[in-house]
Amino acid sequence: MTIQALLLDLDDTLVDHRGAADRGLRSWLAGLGLASSPAELEELVERWFVLEARHYERAQRRELTHTEQRRVRIREFLPGWDLADDALADDVFAGFLGCYQAAWRAFHDAAATIERAVRAGLPVGILTNGDQAIQTEKLRRTGLLRSDVPVFASSSLPAAKPDPRSYLTACARLGAEPAHTLMVGDSLRHDVVGARDAGLQARLLDRYGRQRDAQVPTVRGLAELRWVSAA
Repeated sequence: MTIQALLLDLDDTLVDHRGAADRGLRSWLAGLGLASSPAELEELVERWFVLEARHYERAQRRELTHTEQRRVRIREFLPGWDLADDALADDVFAGFLGCYQAAWRAFHDAAATIERAVRAGLPVGILTNGDQAIQTEKLRRTGLLRSDVPVFASSSLPAAKPDPRSYLTACARLGAEPAHTLMVGDSLRHDVVGARDAGLQARLLDRYGRQRDAQVPTVRGLAELRWVSAA
């Protein structure tokens, strides 16, 4: 494909969010002593991710602030705890957050792919749903933050993915035409369908072969991306 610019998703595309959340959650739960058996631990882990998906999506729709969705999540996750006080709810959530952040890791092909695109003369941006400061810190801690690669987080955009305004704003800030911009990410809805609806090219990143029925152009790793730069 011929492209003028490259947009990359962050969580589970450049950085292993799910793996970090899973490792961090298990470490945090072990410290709290909440699970009395392996089966109970797995039930807690599953419930955590169900709540994360539900309320994080609400925050992206601007129904809740980022802080409010954390409080809702921790209160629903620990219904027997008295977490009515916001400061206490924040403190308990911070216990998980510290474990999660300690587990942040970049995927092995992330830095090399960004460097390859920059060397090809492409403007590169990271388009992510999330809080600008948190996502920027995630990139810094994993060694992916670069002064020549802007971070477009939904908290600093008119809307979150898959709203067309998110992709179009990122393209405008990169100085690229949407039709000649490639969006790459792990979410069929956020990184492929939404991008295509906004007029971009798109590739689905399916690292673990879990989306084989997606019926869209797919790569199993970022190193598989091939392009001709029209920048």
